[in-house]
Amino acid sequence: MKRKLGNVSFGGNWSEDILTADQLTTVFDTLDMVAAQCGDEDMRNISLGGALAYVSEHIEKGEMLAEALRNALEIASPLPRQKAVLRVVVLIRKSVCEQGK
Repeated sequence: MKRKLGNVSFGGNWSEDILTADQLTTVFDTLDMVAAQCGDEDMRNISLGGALAYVSEHIEKGEMLAEALRNALEIASPLPRQKAVLRVVVLIRKSVCEQGK
C-alpha cells in the first residue's frame, strides 16, 4: 500500500489516513484471529510482532497492552486464556476509539 501511494501528489493527509486505516485493519484482523483460536491452539508461536509493534507505537499505553496480551497467551488453561486475550483485545479497540475522538 505504501508503494502505491508513494507517488500521490494531492494535498492533505488522506493518503496517510488510508495507510493507517489499512494497517489498523490488519492489526485487528490478527488480534481477532488470535482471540478466536487461542482457546484451542497455542498462539504464542504465530507472528504477532507486527501487530504488537503497531499497538506499542501507535496506541496510548500500547506497550502495556502488548505485554498484557503476551501474558494472557501464557495462561495454561484454555478458557481463562481466551477470556484474558479477549479482554485485552477489547481494551486495545477501546484505546483506538478513544484516540480517534
